[in-house]
Amino acid sequence: MCGILVSSLKYRSDIDGLRAIAVLGVVIYHAFPWMIPGGFTGVDIFFVISGYLISGILYKGLKANGGAGNFSFGEFYARRVRRLFPALITVLLATMAYGWLILLPDEFQQMGKHVAAGTLFIQNIVFWQESGYFDIAASLKPLLHLWSLAVEEQFYIFFPPILLLIWKKKWPLAAIMGVLLIASMIGNLVMSGHGGTAAFFLTPYRAWEFLGGSLLAWWHYERGHEEEVPPYREALSWGGALLLTLGMAFIRTGDPYPGWRALLPVAGTLLLMEGGAGTGVKGAWVNRKILSNPAVVWIGLISYPLYLFHWPALSFVHIIKGENPKPVYCADALIISFALSVLTYYFIEKKVRHNISKWVLPALVGVFVVAGACGYGMWTQTIPSRNLPANISRVLKAINDRKIMQGLAWMTSDSDTICLNKGGGRGPKTLFLGDSNMQLYGARIGNLMERNGGVTRGVFFITSGGVLPIAGVAKDTGKKSDDLLKKSHELFVNDPSIDRVVIAAHWIAYFNNVAGYQINGVSLGEKAGLNAAMKELGRNISDLVTNGKKVYLVLSIPSGWGLDPKRIYPRTFQGKYGEHAKALTKESFLKQHGALLGEIATVAKKNGAQVIDPLDYLCTNGVCIAEDEAGIPIRYDENHLRPGYVREHVKYLDETVAP
Repeated sequence: MCGILVSSLKYRSDIDGLRAIAVLGVVIYHAFPWMIPGGFTGVDIFFVISGYLISGILYKGLKANGGAGNFSFGEFYARRVRRLFPALITVLLATMAYGWLILLPDEFQQMGKHVAAGTLFIQNIVFWQESGYFDIAASLKPLLHLWSLAVEEQFYIFFPPILLLIWKKKWPLAAIMGVLLIASMIGNLVMSGHGGTAAFFLTPYRAWEFLGGSLLAWWHYERGHEEEVPPYREALSWGGALLLTLGMAFIRTGDPYPGWRALLPVAGTLLLMEGGAGTGVKGAWVNRKILSNPAVVWIGLISYPLYLFHWPALSFVHIIKGENPKPVYCADALIISFALSVLTYYFIEKKVRHNISKWVLPALVGVFVVAGACGYGMWTQTIPSRNLPANISRVLKAINDRKIMQGLAWMTSDSDTICLNKGGGRGPKTLFLGDSNMQLYGARIGNLMERNGGVTRGVFFITSGGVLPIAGVAKDTGKKSDDLLKKSHELFVNDPSIDRVVIAAHWIAYFNNVAGYQINGVSLGEKAGLNAAMKELGRNISDLVTNGKKVYLVLSIPSGWGLDPKRIYPRTFQGKYGEHAKALTKESFLKQHGALLGEIATVAKKNGAQVIDPLDYLCTNGVCIAEDEAGIPIRYDENHLRPGYVREHVKYLDETVAP
């Protein structure tokens, strides 16, 4: 579409100051979450600022030329390319290059998928689809943070045409945007209440944050209040600062988010931007003295490359040094990302963005496409990862042995709950109930059933990853144990031939404040929550025994740093592999988890269950087994035995299906 050039907005230093607050909150939270528990709300600040600035540009463009609305989409998106692509391309290329050096093949392949998604601006959708119990930790995805950039770009794609249509039809612009804002907010509240990650990652549930900024821009640029100094500017500004502070101080990881909590950073940002309207000597004190401080403004200027660089740097630290690296490594990662951000801003971003050559735009688009093609090649393994030593090849065999249902055609899937039903046996049946650790035992049980033809006993599996088989327990993502137990109750009613019940879980993963599991609103990491869960577990077992069922309870498998296949041969930041990690001893495992496992075992025995302790079989001479006789790790990650090992070696459940 031909038309006018998009007008620039009057520069406001306090908005760059807000960018600094946002990026510092995010960066510090990612490196040291204990310092700013709600630092991740900085992303919401970015969304509001983005909605305000982009909408302001659109309003000024539409009002120009006597309000003719000759808005140039080509010019608008060309400016977005110049603004976003230089730093983004730099980060993508640097991340791919370093990833080739230090990542294992499966990690390298997944990074390629994320690079390809990044160049299509659909990372938020990809990460939303990946989220689930068996997904790897967020800290191990170097490009996870690009989900927010995807949300912004999706908003930029859909909002300008909608705004132009409203403008040309002369419909009530503010009223329509208000309706869209309310609809998006209601969707956000509903989805946040149901758990899951859709409300966090998907644009429709985040659009209200942009639209809040857009409505403020309408007030300033469409209604002509840009230069007016609000009469209550100090109250607005201080109120906004208070809301931002409350959000960063008291919103915590694990709280349902965005939901109503996101109102704190969104409303706080809007109040601060309104309080700083008509900037200069008449602006609010916070905006003039703090947000417009030259040092703060400078951080705001490099906030975009800093945001892009900091997460890959921290993610690589977690990949190399584990879930809880020493603070010095995180500090070093921030120093490196800060230095790279400064270099990128001054020597790449500024020079490219303001270069008037006609070749800049096609060059940026071309390199961006090439980066996406490289990512696709990594994902499809057309571009292979680096060659690795023989001992690491054995590690890869273990990591890739994670197909729980492989070779067991009698397994069926019901959503994320896997129900395994051999059927055939003419005699009594055994029910296996639990989480993903119980799912893995299916490899052994299925093997036994196939060997004897299933003519003696039948089996049922009712399992769900990340669900603790204790009534009343729920996770903040919405997963509930009651749903699992309801299925088992229905099975008991429909098939009275079930005379044995085996309960298994990775118990130690649930009873802490980080995991987010609760019973009756109390965290399982608290003493009251533990007591309530043990009481409920005892009652569950007692009811089964009273109804004539023989109950087995299987304790946790040993797990720890030296048992994770990716940690057996520690990696270095130079891409080298160290000596075999020190073995985990049974004593050290019990020192950390023995009290909890002992309490679970006591409750089980007291109520009539037979307790099976995997430590008696997976530890020899006081050392927990890390590898099999062929030198292949027996786990595919820290908390799960690999099915191939379970199928041939894990015999401690054999008695549960014996005649």
